[in-house]
Amino acid sequence: MGHIDELLVNKIEASGIKAPATGMVATAGTDIADNATALAMDSTYLNKVTFSALDGAAKTVTLPTFSNVGECVIIVQKVSLVGSGVLTVDCAGSQSFDTGSYAFWADGSDVATVDVATIGETKIVLTGEASNTGTGAGTYAKFTYLGSDKILCQVHGNRLGTGGGTMAFEA
Repeated sequence: MGHIDELLVNKIEASGIKAPATGMVATAGTDIADNATALAMDSTYLNKVTFSALDGAAKTVTLPTFSNVGECVIIVQKVSLVGSGVLTVDCAGSQSFDTGSYAFWADGSDVATVDVATIGETKIVLTGEASNTGTGAGTYAKFTYLGSDKILCQVHGNRLGTGGGTMAFEA
């Protein structure tokens, strides 16, 4: 024959998966509104990109409860988080951030700052600062479920001006 049957290859690849694998959906989730009203994400936000219009308000967004390894939520700032703007993203239920989680941003002098999650932390807080924020338009946060109630959080700031403000994990 000289070739491996495609079905056999698919079975071999699938045997290494420990839980259902999921993929991104080609549609955007519902935008995060620019107001102080808390948002509890549900399963309709899973595996989609959600855009945040939050700029100067303080808002808490609770992630959906993840069930399957590989499920993710991506949040992209479509405006800059400035002034009194604070976006707090909280884990749902007993889930918490994995210790490999990080938030990265740089100031106007390209001085990089990285905050890393420690055991038991369940929130990431992004705080804007006037017209010089490390959480400018284009900042994105990706939350990926690893299993065992652990979520990998990866935040990359896109600065505006001199890039002030903070990104910090909290319990």
